[in-house]
Amino acid sequence: MELPSARVRFAPDFLDRLGALVVRWTGRRERREGVGRSSLSGAGTEFVGHRPYRPGEDLRQLDWTLYARLRKPFVRVARREASEDWAVLVDTSASMGVGRPGKLQQAAELATGIAAVGRKEGARVSLFLSGGGEPLRLGKRANVATWMRHFEERVEAAGTDGLAAFVSQGARWREAGAVFVIGDFLDLEETALHAWMRRGRELRCLQVLAEEELTPRTAAVCRVPVEERSSVRWVDAEGDGEHAVPLEPEVLQAYERLLGRRLERWKRTCARHRVGFGTWRSDVPFDAVLGTVFEE
Repeated sequence: MELPSARVRFAPDFLDRLGALVVRWTGRRERREGVGRSSLSGAGTEFVGHRPYRPGEDLRQLDWTLYARLRKPFVRVARREASEDWAVLVDTSASMGVGRPGKLQQAAELATGIAAVGRKEGARVSLFLSGGGEPLRLGKRANVATWMRHFEERVEAAGTDGLAAFVSQGARWREAGAVFVIGDFLDLEETALHAWMRRGRELRCLQVLAEEELTPRTAAVCRVPVEERSSVRWVDAEGDGEHAVPLEPEVLQAYERLLGRRLERWKRTCARHRVGFGTWRSDVPFDAVLGTVFEE
């Protein structure tokens, strides 16, 4: 089946926008650390400040000396060690070729942006694709353009191996202190989170959906010719092809209810386990998405 956006093509200004994102992130991080707040911070060797204790955290992280003086609980914050590993897991199944721009395009831009920030943090970043193959690693001296070429030349939305393919592969990124999972999350339930969680690890889930998946009512009316609006073409990219679905209010309402419940379950589960989670349309600028992700 020919998908609308099966391949990745970076825009000419992508590197300029990426550089601006890294500069903004670095400035925000330094300001936060100056007052004792740090995103993507954990057990390291360089002390950068304190932050309020959160219920449920390990009491061994409390600064008891500060507690004795202020009678308020604070934990010590340290910058992560420069040798830390980051893992970026990207869904490359056929369903990621849906949308204009496609979900795979958004995922590639997000993954490359994460790699650039990770390199700035001194981390070793590894890219894992759901379709298989050896991971692509980005260390301190590697060029982010390597990731861009890899996506453009070797990655295509195809097959049925989505994020579910990663559930049993945790050993491949066992030492990663931060794991970023990027995809449409349509092939697995929220219980899969436990396969990626471990003590002391930052886990962020970035869900990318096409406009017609999130708002089928609007997208269908805009894109279907007037004479064909009695039905909408539904493409099952990983199943048995195309279907004509009646464009009736109750059909769209049922779909929207099911999708809304699914997204709400993911949000609740991630919030309960303190896992970062967000849903974005594939046409949202990557730097806007990552600005939100790293600001959290």
